Amino acid sequence: MSAQVSEYLRLFREQFYPELFSFECVKALENIEKLYGKRECSQVIAKIPMRGENRTLDYFVAVDTPEDIAPAYRLEMDYRDYAYVSGDGDEIPYSIFYNATPLTPGKDDNSCDHSRYRDVVIPRLAGKEMAKRLTPTFEKMLAALSGKCTRLYQLGAMKSQGEVTSLHVDVWRMRRTHFIAFLKEFGWKGDIKQLDRFLREWVPLAGRFCFGFDLSEDGISDKIGIEISARSRTISETERILEKANRDGFLSDDRWQAMLRWLHTPPQCEPLIQNDISHIKMTFLEGEALSAKAYLRQSGLFMAEEAPFFSRPVQMNLELSDACPLRCPQCFVHLDKGRQMPLETALYWLNDAASAGIRMASLSGGETACYPYLVEVIRECARLNLRSAVSFSGAGLSKELLKDIIAAGVSEIYISLNGSTKEINSLSRDGWEYAIAALELLKAEGFCETGINGVMRHSNSSDFSDMIKLCERFGIKRLVALSLKADSKGALYDYPRAEDFYRVANTIKSYKGKLFIGVEGCLSQLRTLIYQGYLFNENKGLLRGCGAGRDGLSITCEGRLIPCRHLDISEEWTSIKEYWEKSELLKKLREIYDKPAGKCFGCEYNKNCLPCVDIGYRLHNRIAFGMDECPL
Repeated sequence: MSAQVSEYLRLFREQFYPELFSFECVKALENIEKLYGKRECSQVIAKIPMRGENRTLDYFVAVDTPEDIAPAYRLEMDYRDYAYVSGDGDEIPYSIFYNATPLTPGKDDNSCDHSRYRDVVIPRLAGKEMAKRLTPTFEKMLAALSGKCTRLYQLGAMKSQGEVTSLHVDVWRMRRTHFIAFLKEFGWKGDIKQLDRFLREWVPLAGRFCFGFDLSEDGISDKIGIEISARSRTISETERILEKANRDGFLSDDRWQAMLRWLHTPPQCEPLIQNDISHIKMTFLEGEALSAKAYLRQSGLFMAEEAPFFSRPVQMNLELSDACPLRCPQCFVHLDKGRQMPLETALYWLNDAASAGIRMASLSGGETACYPYLVEVIRECARLNLRSAVSFSGAGLSKELLKDIIAAGVSEIYISLNGSTKEINSLSRDGWEYAIAALELLKAEGFCETGINGVMRHSNSSDFSDMIKLCERFGIKRLVALSLKADSKGALYDYPRAEDFYRVANTIKSYKGKLFIGVEGCLSQLRTLIYQGYLFNENKGLLRGCGAGRDGLSITCEGRLIPCRHLDISEEWTSIKEYWEKSELLKKLREIYDKPAGKCFGCEYNKNCLPCVDIGYRLHNRIAFGMDECPL
């Protein structure tokens, strides 16, 4: 995933760390934004000293290249260059680093990758004449690396520093012993014994290292850069690296604590931006490690897989009404009250949601078609640039209302249906005829952003393949499997069995058609089985399960804030932002993330699963990561 540089910088300013960056330095980043703010990139990095009085940073921007040169490149802009440009139109001097991972030492010299880097990339970096002079040393380096590392990492030129007579080379994740053997074979003039002794101390934490050096006609520079990163992408392993750096005197106490806060800052969604520390880099020269710098990364990838919640809600649910003409057996809503959310309450929370950075509003009931101000609410969502998703049973959805909500700017329309036939659907839902009539209306109207919501139960799990066919017949775009919850009387019945989960997971994994099949986060058991691969499970981090208080929230008919539309525990708040940041209830929900209890404690899936918290609360009056009713 990627985001614009301006989005990274906006979030960077919001997370200001005075121990790491001076106000003047952060202000100067506006010069980079003027030039590169609209550029899409996969990650940015702030390179900072790990000790000392200097609180400036050098800034990296990683860019996928459309040219057939290398897969991507990075621009590095030093503070001394970007802070002192004189006008809006001025270019900022930069160093450029091309991705060199396709280049494998020991590969045939005439291979496409080898010749492209030799004949195109190196001349781009050093100029044609200098490239000719550097090529023999470059080839000698590749030969010496053969069998010792699987690939290079980067080739760069420090143009911002005026160094164009040498190439900067980074080699990818080498073993200590292999790099030492390479230096000996290549005739490096530095202190190999001291370097080896230093690396041995870090092997328990890093295992393998990235090494950087300058390559000139005379060979490898005396100065070696040693990049140390965690074996995995977990926060805990990165913390151990920082702890050792602090213990060894490379990282000052104040910066250590600030970097821990950086690591634990929750990711933002839409666009996805997450903090982590790519690596720390030690400079080794004249027999000892000298300066140390940290590379603070913001990325569109889930670098820290155990992140417990997003920095701001991704979506909210607005319970517009608890009135409904149907009486579905599975319903969890108390339908005898017939309440409607006042329009001014709905508009207040929509505006507050937009201010909090929310981008999706789900509009629900009861029966949403019963809400008298539905068109006005959808129109306000469109005005605020909030995507709106509306769910209907079909009851009360007329051709006129459908046209009105489409004209108002609705983003997505879902019909609730639990079976491909009336017999199966009627086991848990009323209104089969209404739902089918609504699907026919949507098809006739030609509205494309349509979906079917189906609650997965034991009684309908064998019908899942036929539900897919029904969606295809009506031209539906999405089929979403929802988690069964306790009904309005607090009873949970007809919950899927283990064989049901396996059957539906296999059906979804083998489906090759155009229909998008989604699974609600709190139906975590099904997601766990779907994303289970040969070596690992991709259902992790914020994607792994129940999102109550982690990725979204809900607002009741009376205007109360609750963690999700099922977990009806409210606190007195008038601001979504304050609720998200200060609620004790949400804090408790986020703390159970890595503390499985009950049957979940010993389950083989608990690292990739977080089942519905509401079921445990409704049935056992507890908020915990533990669902004793789970059949897996």
